[in-house]
Amino acid sequence: MRPLKILQLQKEHGLDFVADCVLDLLSDFPKATATQTIVDECAKDKVSSPATTHKKLNQLKSMGFVETVDHPNDKDKRKCYIKVSGKGMEYLTNWEGAAK
Repeated sequence: MRPLKILQLQKEHGLDFVADCVLDLLSDFPKATATQTIVDECAKDKVSSPATTHKKLNQLKSMGFVETVDHPNDKDKRKCYIKVSGKGMEYLTNWEGAAK
């Protein structure tokens, strides 16, 4: 995608490049994953610090791009599991397909 299209897509949805990268990393996990896993991945890949990752995940959740889900096996509720929502997948698809 060309830089101008990226900027327009981000402005249209109120996101920035770091939020896009956090969402993209989360989409690499086919099933719901622990929030801490995404925080660790973002730190490892130098996308964002743990605090910034939590901030971006909260932003993405409030916008409906990420959703919190119950894990089928983890019943103690101490971990938060998240996944990309349908809206988030649509946004990522637009990111990939708007190269025109």
